[in-house]
Amino acid sequence: MASPTTRNSERTVFITGASGVVGQALLAKMDPRNAVCLVRQTSVPHPDVMTVEGDISLPRFGWSSEQWQDITGRIDCIVHAAAVTDFHKPADKIMQANVNSLENVFELASASKAPLFHLSTAFVRASNHSGSKDELAYAQSKREGERLVRESGLPHVIVRPSIIIGDSTTGAIARFQGFHTIIGGVLDGFLPIMPASPDAFIDCVPQDVVADTILALIAEGRMGGDYWITSGERALTTKGICEILVKFMAGLGASFTLPRFVSPDMVERLLRPVFLPALPISVQKRFERVLKISNYLLIDKPFPSSLAELKPRLDLPEYPDLEAAMLRGLSYWANASGFAKRAAA
Repeated sequence: MASPTTRNSERTVFITGASGVVGQALLAKMDPRNAVCLVRQTSVPHPDVMTVEGDISLPRFGWSSEQWQDITGRIDCIVHAAAVTDFHKPADKIMQANVNSLENVFELASASKAPLFHLSTAFVRASNHSGSKDELAYAQSKREGERLVRESGLPHVIVRPSIIIGDSTTGAIARFQGFHTIIGGVLDGFLPIMPASPDAFIDCVPQDVVADTILALIAEGRMGGDYWITSGERALTTKGICEILVKFMAGLGASFTLPRFVSPDMVERLLRPVFLPALPISVQKRFERVLKISNYLLIDKPFPSSLAELKPRLDLPEYPDLEAAMLRGLSYWANASGFAKRAAA
């Protein structure tokens, strides 16, 4: 089987958000000498990667004319992965980063004649778990971003991953996500209740699956598709995730009490107005943050998935065992975050 890295070896890929989860997963799968990474404050930890400083929100990223000419003449395609993914950020900050900055990416794509691979999210699909305007700002920004990409007239591909977890083999991930915040709250006992049905879906996809798919799409060169990089019908349920957590905690030699599942309506009618105000402000803020994230993690029906269609077309690897990948990711998170030591104590 030809790997996506081999098939993509002749192309120079410009990556925004290279220090993030998807950016780092891509660099792990490709020849780093074929990457040009836009960086702002965080360096990309690889000696063979070409980095160029710039700000996604500035016209031409704040580059000089010489830099602009050099980069536009050097790159063959663009992977736009830079985004604000912190759901707790104000809506205007999210929209500025995820929508308004696209004009600068479009200018680069037009000047370099490089096709654009735009990283969106599976959560552009409307959710039954509605929340405040701020709670939905991330999904709204990604929806609007997709619209602008389609209307740009540029050659493009839109990729919609679900919740990205660590590498299916090592569990490693560049940054912990909102998903890890939820997991930490449950395992620490901070979340004795969960506003969800035990049969709700939590669609997670390992980062290597996302990277393999993007690199294979780049190598194929077909433009215009919207692809759902999700587990789809294979997605784990809330109950299934909790069973994995029980197994994980047993491996650490620690006990674990499953949270009680309640309807989101009960949270709004009873917990928020009656119980939450009695808690310390710091606890209230943490609880609200977790509830905000949970709107994106708990879905009533599986996401669509393009992976069954793409696997034979792109010669992709077999989809990994999700439970095994989840356990590896949990182990990486527990060791890196210090949770494993706390659990042992």
